[in-house]
Amino acid sequence: MAWLWDNAVTLANVVMAVAAIAALIYAHLQIAENKRAERRANANELWRETLRLAFDNPKLSDPTLKLAEFDYDERTVDGSIELFQKYELYVDTILNASEEIMEVSPTREWDAAVRIQLKPHRDYLLSPYFQSSGYLKQYGPRFRAFLHDALNDPRHTPPAPPPSVAQIDAGRRKAGKRA
Repeated sequence: MAWLWDNAVTLANVVMAVAAIAALIYAHLQIAENKRAERRANANELWRETLRLAFDNPKLSDPTLKLAEFDYDERTVDGSIELFQKYELYVDTILNASEEIMEVSPTREWDAAVRIQLKPHRDYLLSPYFQSSGYLKQYGPRFRAFLHDALNDPRHTPPAPPPSVAQIDAGRRKAGKRA
């Protein structure tokens, strides 16, 4: 017991040092978690922005629906070079958001969401123009590998365009008016 009293100051200093190290470790973990949370929030905001862009630009959001005529060789949409440039920026926004999301939160749910969002742009992303444009160089090797896999994965295909409802209903409407 005498030893404890004789070394109380030393023990107090050791306890204080251990407490300071524990506080430092805790602060570091909190800062790291806050950075991860901020990156997740930024990725979610980027994704919301891509969805807003899709809503505001239905012609550009899904070329497979044939709402516009895409010519990747001539680099036009509905004959417009300007609209094609907007389409390139639209796809670039999707790719940037997708890379950020897959880096920050590589879950199965995000993987599926990103693949589904990218699939309608498959023809453009695999076009000789895009492949030789240098755009892919701005993305990291992991995302480029993911993109290659996503574009070659038959499981995540865009839904088929809806049938022409107007043609199906047109005969019924006429028949209903006659009755």
